Amino acid sequence: MSELLEDVVALPEEEPVFKSSGVAFEIKSEDGHPVLRMIGIFVFIICGLGIANGLDFITPESGLVRPHEWINGMANGAPFDSAEFEGVVYSGGEPIVNATVVIGISLEDGTLSQMENQTDENGKFFFSGATPGLTAIKITRWNADDMHDVVLHRIILNPPSPMESKGFSTINFDLPNTNEFQKEDCGNENLNGSCFREINYHPEEMEFPLIDESAAGMYIMVGWGMIGLSLISSGFAFLGIKKGSRGMIQTSCVLVFFTAGHYYSACLFSIMALALTFTVPRKSIILDAEGRHPIHSP
Repeated sequence: MSELLEDVVALPEEEPVFKSSGVAFEIKSEDGHPVLRMIGIFVFIICGLGIANGLDFITPESGLVRPHEWINGMANGAPFDSAEFEGVVYSGGEPIVNATVVIGISLEDGTLSQMENQTDENGKFFFSGATPGLTAIKITRWNADDMHDVVLHRIILNPPSPMESKGFSTINFDLPNTNEFQKEDCGNENLNGSCFREINYHPEEMEFPLIDESAAGMYIMVGWGMIGLSLISSGFAFLGIKKGSRGMIQTSCVLVFFTAGHYYSACLFSIMALALTFTVPRKSIILDAEGRHPIHSP
C-alpha cells in the first residue's frame, strides 16, 4: 500500500485565486449627512435664545418679562375665589394689633367688592376666597388720639397651581412710624373728630406690585433651569455638529423646546429644526466587494 502512495503526485502549492463578481454592498447610515451639520448649527443658535430667556428670568427687575406679569398672566381665567392670602403687619419691627386690612375682590357675577380682616395679637391676618391676580390692599392703624394711619398698596395674589385648588400668597407689610404720617394731611374727618392720614404707594408700585417672595424665587429658579437646559442642549448640538449625528441633534431640539425663548421663539424654531432632521435622506455607504475603500454618497 505504501508503494502505491509513492506514485501519487502532490497538489501544487499555490494560493487560491478568487475572481470578483463586481458586486458592491450599499449600507444606509443615519449619520454623517452634511445637511445634518447645518441643522445642528441652527439648533446651536436656538440654544442661545433659551439662554437669553433664562437670563431675562433671573433679572426680574429689568427683564423683558417680569414675575409680576408672569403671575398675573397665570391668574387670568383662575376661579374668582381661589386665592388664600396671609401676612403680618409690622411697624418698627413690632406687630400691629387690631389693624384693619381690606382687599379688593371680584364676585362670581363680575362685580367688584372687598373683604375685611383684623390683625391678631401677633399682627397676623388671613383671607380665604380672595381673587387671584392684581388687586389693592388698604391697611388702617387705629391710634388713641383719633388720628389714624392708612397705607395703600398694589399686590398680586398667586393663582392655584395645576396640582392645587387654591393659590397661596404670603406678603408682610411694614408701616411707617407715626412721625412719618404727621407729614400728611388728616382728611376724611368724622363727626366724632377722628381723621385719617394716608400714604398711597400705588404710583411707585405701578410696574412692580408687591408679590409673594416665594413666587418671585420660583420665577428665578425657572430662569436658572432654562439656562441649564440650554447649556445641556447646546452640548448635544455641538456633538451632533461634530459627528453629524441625527440622534444628538434631535435630542437637542427636544431639550431646547422647553427653554421657551422670548415670545416662544425657541419653541417654534426647535419644532422646525426637529422636522427638518426627518427630511434629510440617510447617507449611503457603498462597500466595494474587491476590498477597496468604502465609497460615501449622499
